[in-house]
Amino acid sequence: MDTLDQIGTDASAALDAEVFATLGCLDHGIVVLQGTESWGAHERGYIQLPTAQGPLKVPLAYDEREAPYAVDADGIEQCDLLLSLSDENDCIACVWARVPQDSQLQGVGIDLCARTHFEEREGRRDFSLLLFTPEERELIGALDEEDPLYAKAVLFAAKEAAFQASAAPLRRWYDHHDKELLFEVRHFVMEEPGLERGTARNGAAQAALDAMGVARVQVHHTRVGNMALVVACALSR
Repeated sequence: MDTLDQIGTDASAALDAEVFATLGCLDHGIVVLQGTESWGAHERGYIQLPTAQGPLKVPLAYDEREAPYAVDADGIEQCDLLLSLSDENDCIACVWARVPQDSQLQGVGIDLCARTHFEEREGRRDFSLLLFTPEERELIGALDEEDPLYAKAVLFAAKEAAFQASAAPLRRWYDHHDKELLFEVRHFVMEEPGLERGTARNGAAQAALDAMGVARVQVHHTRVGNMALVVACALSR
C-alpha cells in the first residue's frame, strides 16, 4: 500500500464548508492525498474516511459506469453515504456526505484537473476548442482572468464532477425502471459566469436528470497546487 500525504488541507476544508454549508448533511468531507496514481492502485476494496467521529473504513463497490459507492458488510449499497473519487497525476481526491433520508442532496461528484493539460504545445491543437462550447469559452475570463489555464481546468473538471454526481440518483432510478438513460460528460454545459448557480444541461443530460428528479447540479471549485479541484452536488430542489 502507498504512503500518502494529505495536501491542500486549507483549500479543501474551505471548499468543504462552502459546498455543505446549507445542505444539512450529518457528516461530510473533502480530502486530497498525494503519493499514488489512482484509487485503484492504492486500495480498490475499501476507503478510509477521516470523519468527525474518527477514521471510518468503508467497503466499496463499483457500478456499470465504474462509479464507486459505499456498501455494508453484505454488499448492499449504503444509500445514506454518498461519495465520489478522482485521481490526477500522483494525487487522489474524495468527497463524501452522510445524508438524512429526506435530504435534497441526491449525489456528489469530484474531479481533479491539472492546468498543465491546457498548456500550448507545438503541434497540438488547443484542447479548449475540442472540449468546450463557444459559450463555455466565453466564461474563461470570468472564472479566472489572470490564469486562463486554471479556468479551463475548472470548466473541464466541472463537467466531469457533474457527471459523477449523477451516479447515485441513476442507480436509484434503475432500481425502479427498465428503460436505459443515456448521457455523457459532454452533455453537461456550464453557462453561469463563476458557476455560482451550478451547471446547465442540454439534450440527453437534461432529459436524464429531469427523469431522475434532479432539479439542478451545483458546482464549487478551488485551487490545490497546480490543479483545479471541483465538487458537484446533484440536488432535488
